[in-house]
Amino acid sequence: MNDNNQEVTGLMGKVSEITIYPVKSLRGIAASEALITAEGLAFDRRWMVTTASGQFLTQRQCPAMATIATALTEDSLVLTSADGQTLRLSLGYPQGNPDPVIIFGKTCSGVDMGDEAAAWLTAVLGKHKGESLRLKCVPENNTRRVEPEVLGDTIAYTGFADGYPFLIGSASSLEALNERLHDESDTQVTNVPINRFRPNVVIEGAPAFAEHRHGLLRHQKSNYALRLCKPCKRCKITTVDQYTGVMPEPKEPLRTLAQMTHIADAGAFFGENAIVETGVGQYIRIGDDVIFEGER
Repeated sequence: MNDNNQEVTGLMGKVSEITIYPVKSLRGIAASEALITAEGLAFDRRWMVTTASGQFLTQRQCPAMATIATALTEDSLVLTSADGQTLRLSLGYPQGNPDPVIIFGKTCSGVDMGDEAAAWLTAVLGKHKGESLRLKCVPENNTRRVEPEVLGDTIAYTGFADGYPFLIGSASSLEALNERLHDESDTQVTNVPINRFRPNVVIEGAPAFAEHRHGLLRHQKSNYALRLCKPCKRCKITTVDQYTGVMPEPKEPLRTLAQMTHIADAGAFFGENAIVETGVGQYIRIGDDVIFEGER
């Protein structure tokens, strides 16, 4: 029985890592706790780099984005390039009307962060296909919905994440992947770290790939619950070293993930997309005891 006298019927685990990614595709921030909002962890993927014409830019097109560190102070977002150049921006919503921005061919809205941010990003990363870069912020009245074709009548919103406000990773699943990488390779292969997959929350202690077999991840004291919606199909960002911005093994771990059978569908999958079921306004903390429950 847990502290709320609720019987534990699922698979137990523990929160071992929490990471916030303020700017989509830039380096994340390790945290000991994070506030849960309806659109993800507070400040997660609230900003995004785009081209001047509004196309989103990620490590898929620009692996060097991984080398820009992010930090949050009481009132500022701070970006630091690999050579120590810094940019400090207010955490408040910027002035101005939202502009159309395009993520995977779909249009949503973003408020421009101004010419100083644009000039800094363009100087650090260079132009993309001849276009200068801009930094956009999720508008205060964000209306970007999470896949209605998956959620049905459930309405959820996300900022500039690829599709869902939360991505859940598993330490046991990573161990299983790394074991397979070593088994399949004819040469010495370095273990792939969890940051290649850029999860918000990492769970340890549950069996490998339990995140794909259950519908809910619940805090044992019921302070929050995350609805597990669909496995995350991976792209070549997983091949980028998240500190150097280079690809040490360009085909891995995608090639090995595609050969594994933890997901019935064809493709390379790792991690589970999620939305908030309950717990907006609560904190998720490292060390939280959690339960995977609800077979699916």
